[in-house]
Amino acid sequence: MTETEQIAAAINQIDEKKQKLKKAFDDLQSHRSLLSPSFSLSWSDIDSHFSSLQSSLSNRFRLLQPEPPSPNYSPRIETADDPEPPLVVIRPELRALCEKLDSTGLSKFLADHWDDDAMPNRELSAAFRYSPDPATMVLNAIDGSSKGKSVDVRRVFVLLMEALIEINDKNITLDTKEKAKKVADNWKTKINNKPFEALLFLHLLAAFELGSEFNSEELSRYVVMIAKYKQATLLCNKVCLDKERVGEVITKLLSIGKPILAVRFMYECGRTDGFEPVSVLKGYVKEAREAAERVCKEDKYSLKSQNEATDKEVSALRAVIKIIKDRGLEAEFSEERVEERVEELERQKAQRKRNNVETPQTKPKGGRKRPRDRSGGAHVSRQEASGVMIMTEPSHHHGLQLNPFGVVNSARGGILGSYMSPLAAGLYGPAAAHQPVYSQQAGFVMPPFHPAYYPQ
Repeated sequence: MTETEQIAAAINQIDEKKQKLKKAFDDLQSHRSLLSPSFSLSWSDIDSHFSSLQSSLSNRFRLLQPEPPSPNYSPRIETADDPEPPLVVIRPELRALCEKLDSTGLSKFLADHWDDDAMPNRELSAAFRYSPDPATMVLNAIDGSSKGKSVDVRRVFVLLMEALIEINDKNITLDTKEKAKKVADNWKTKINNKPFEALLFLHLLAAFELGSEFNSEELSRYVVMIAKYKQATLLCNKVCLDKERVGEVITKLLSIGKPILAVRFMYECGRTDGFEPVSVLKGYVKEAREAAERVCKEDKYSLKSQNEATDKEVSALRAVIKIIKDRGLEAEFSEERVEERVEELERQKAQRKRNNVETPQTKPKGGRKRPRDRSGGAHVSRQEASGVMIMTEPSHHHGLQLNPFGVVNSARGGILGSYMSPLAAGLYGPAAAHQPVYSQQAGFVMPPFHPAYYPQ
């Protein structure tokens, strides 16, 4: 027994030990005349103290338990060959409700604790084992339709029936089974094309072993309706669908474009013999890529369509990778190539995002305006391709000339500084390139200016 199981066992024995303590306390009370007059402790005080400790320990122990199952998890069903199930800590109030067959209180308790971090099926199933008649208790809870807080009461029903399904020895009485059949007949009329109503109906059949009471072809249609739910394969196995009907469910899922769900049914309902799951997965990978291409084409490869296509293909590929790993299919279908494709798609999406951030903003309305220099009158333009400013037209301002050989810098008292690029030299000829400039105002000759090198 592991350390965790030892702790769970000790917590579950608290009630038994409290009973022994109560017996000892009663024996002590029988000799009250010999006790000190100051002894005023009552059993209710002791019971309240230990109940508080028990509840606190149970809650803290639950926080140490593993994370809840993933959304694709299907509840484990015990069989005759299974070893003894692992010990589970049960909340005292939950156990008490089951012991008393308090159906109304049980439904309310589940609804009130719906937002708790965990109300695992294992805890509820373990609590059911303390009930003298769990099947009747669950049926009464369902038939009573009690409500709590804002939780959809049907979800409480699903939780109750899932916990009941996990119990092998339910000992359902004939009377309880007949009552459950009437409830099932009523629920069946509400299904129409509503998947969740079908989910409720199939849970009821599985929990009360009523699958043989209904038409198997009809049941197979309901299973297809609920195929997206995590409990679908479990219910398919529990409502007495034979091999042929299960095959029909798989064929239908393939025909409506649900290959991942079909492969799941192949493995979890024992139909890998009549189908080829690996071929289905390879075809799905190819189809996911083609579907992504169609999405891009329909919107002319806009950024939005490319990102949407990438997300859908990546999601599909990850589903395939999970099946390959879960079912040990690496020898038949290497997940490495699929993972490489996922990485490639994610790199492309990241690059598109970077490119979009780096793209210059759109030009302001009204056209592009030429900048003016600080002297207040010279018109210049920028040769953006080479990154060099060149003069496009001569201009006169207050007797100073702006020409291809230089620009007037008013801050330098009218000194004419040479500004010549290779492009300008080519335009104006070799005589114009890098010539000394004489300033009459300053009285000296400025050396020629050599511009920095601009790579072509």
